[in-house]
Amino acid sequence: MASNAGDRRVSVVVNTYNRADSLKLTLTGLSQLDYAAFEIVVVNGPSEDHTEAVLDSYAGRVKTARCPELNLSMSRNIGIALAAGDIVAFIDDDAYPDPAWLDRLVEVYADDDVAGAGGPVYDHTGTTLQTRYLQSDRIGRTTLTFDNNPTGWLNMPAGATFSSLLGTNSSFRRNRLIDIGGFDEEFEYYLDETDVCARMVDAGYVIGQLDDGFVYHKFLANHVRGENRIVRDRYVVMKNASYFALKNAAGASSFYSACVGLAEFVDAQRHDFARDIDLGLLTQKDLDKFEVDMPAAFDAGLDHFLAGPPKTRAKSWFDGRQEPWLPFPTPRRKEDRLHVCLFSQDYPPRPIGGIGRHVHALATGLAAAGHVVRVLTRGELHDRVDLDDGVWVHRVVPRRHRPPESVGAPAPLWDYAASLLDELRRIHGQRPVDVVHVPNWDAEGLAVLLDGSFRCVVGLYTPMRTLQRIDERLAGAGVADEIASCERRCYQLATALVADSDAVVTEIESAYDVRLPVERLEVIPLGVPDRRPVPPGPSRPGGKIMILFVGRLERRKGVDTLLACAPLILDRFAEAQLVLAGRDDLVGVEGATYRERFESSPEGRRLGDRVTFLGHVTDDRLSELYAECDLVVAPSRFESFGLTLLEAMVFAKPVIGGNVGGVREVVRSGENGLLVTPGDVDELGSALASLCASPELRARFGARSRQIYEAEFSLAQMVQRTNEFYDRIAHRRTAGAAAVPAAL
Repeated sequence: MASNAGDRRVSVVVNTYNRADSLKLTLTGLSQLDYAAFEIVVVNGPSEDHTEAVLDSYAGRVKTARCPELNLSMSRNIGIALAAGDIVAFIDDDAYPDPAWLDRLVEVYADDDVAGAGGPVYDHTGTTLQTRYLQSDRIGRTTLTFDNNPTGWLNMPAGATFSSLLGTNSSFRRNRLIDIGGFDEEFEYYLDETDVCARMVDAGYVIGQLDDGFVYHKFLANHVRGENRIVRDRYVVMKNASYFALKNAAGASSFYSACVGLAEFVDAQRHDFARDIDLGLLTQKDLDKFEVDMPAAFDAGLDHFLAGPPKTRAKSWFDGRQEPWLPFPTPRRKEDRLHVCLFSQDYPPRPIGGIGRHVHALATGLAAAGHVVRVLTRGELHDRVDLDDGVWVHRVVPRRHRPPESVGAPAPLWDYAASLLDELRRIHGQRPVDVVHVPNWDAEGLAVLLDGSFRCVVGLYTPMRTLQRIDERLAGAGVADEIASCERRCYQLATALVADSDAVVTEIESAYDVRLPVERLEVIPLGVPDRRPVPPGPSRPGGKIMILFVGRLERRKGVDTLLACAPLILDRFAEAQLVLAGRDDLVGVEGATYRERFESSPEGRRLGDRVTFLGHVTDDRLSELYAECDLVVAPSRFESFGLTLLEAMVFAKPVIGGNVGGVREVVRSGENGLLVTPGDVDELGSALASLCASPELRARFGARSRQIYEAEFSLAQMVQRTNEFYDRIAHRRTAGAAAVPAAL
């Protein structure tokens, strides 16, 4: 019998214990759900961390309750009682759902015979399935299959095997749960949901299993398993296996069969212990404890079974605790939500440069605005998918791919680009992608662009031809020429182009002798988050002047000019110091890094700790440096925009930049800073001296920097402009069809 399931209200129950930070991720994932009619119920166990503070931040949006014991079934029953939905869905506090999760679950309930449903679960990698279809026997042993959905043939009352669900992706009709008394609280952990499925099937209902409706399960450490995801203490597992078999085997098999099955279960546990000891995941001491615990656990299971009845709840207990419906507000309707994939070789927590910082800010900003955002980046060891700050991060390990004969790409470039295309196709198969945004840098999107199946935007940053002109290491290099050729191909194949400044458009057109078509080109200035503390931190004590440089220590960034200028400024201003933050291991043509060359020079030895090389720093430390410094200098030979200068402006700092490229669109010379000719040591020295000599000028320039940032370069402005741009791109063609660009 069928009914309309689309309008059903769903209560999502999260049972949590000492996982405050993971719980925040789970709630962030739930905020991205497509389904509109749902509420969230969080039941907190006897947590000792800051879970209560997390729940306080959701006050008025999420129902909350407390469970006095470390008992998952009791916690689930409390959640069921509070729930006001027709369907109660469960997800763990170390998991997060695919945005379509509830849509897929609810579809199954169109059949009135369905009392429970669940979908596939990815393991901690986010790319390998932990479960797809489950079937359990009356001993509590569960079999995982990937091919045969058992919904249609394993829902026979008292059957030896039955359709089962994994707790972190399970749902049930609330009224049916109450009819059977909810969860049996004898199952404090392990087999709790399996027991519910058995009782539902025995009551004549169907447990439906989905081909879709994914949940990502990180399988974090808890009170019974360690950081290596191995269950160390199996007393509860054995006790509940014994209790489950005695409770559920009657009528489906003999007592003898139950005993044989439990003996086989114990042997399987011993086998797992032996394997994990060989792998160094457990110790002989763990196995010895298991052998001592096992008889006691079986005795406890028998005692609890004989003591009966099951520890379920009466209907009146559930009805007396129900709270009014509390719909969870999501930031954007499904109909207005974009599905965007951004490419960046670098992404946090790895050290990130300009493109990585831009992509991170844009991705988190779009996700906060309610879009489904994915970043495809370089992975290590194995592929991985994580939800970080609301962004789905796909870390892809490059695999060997044979390039098309017509593509003269270096093998590492093509392997990475083609591997990203593989992952993009997998993503698109689960949820159609609206827009793909790739950088011109290293032609990361080349394989996607050649494929032609996606609407692909190419972001314009410093081009390879410009790098070859500036960096003597790249001049005439064969690999650099090949990359430049691939980059040019990207411009030709792009659905659209987006630049962060007019200057980079001019630079690309000059470097490649092309004309970028204006009808496919958008200029969207960068925006950065406001990381300035409120109120701003105190000024530096003792009259010290801190000059800050942020960026890779390479010639393009003008670090050679700055270090040549440093002795002049530091000798003139005894209270000044120079701090350089950024990757400092790049070897120049002389065979040494700029740091090594300076520190070994007479000037470097003389100045000592007045010039400090910090290397790469975290974002938190970088924010501290921006707050502490008195001025920021970036004498680059070319920048498509000037991101570090803009970040300094957030902190109301005066800035000095190279008079080139996009820097001129950020630094208003004489208003918030000064522009200098790249490579001119004397001009840079004069600019530094004027700011070091005048606290009043630094204050005036700094105040204007903050005004310009707020008026033109906030993160909200960039996200809004990009959102509008993506909307135009996404609706320009029918789904799945890419625009055909004019040849350049």
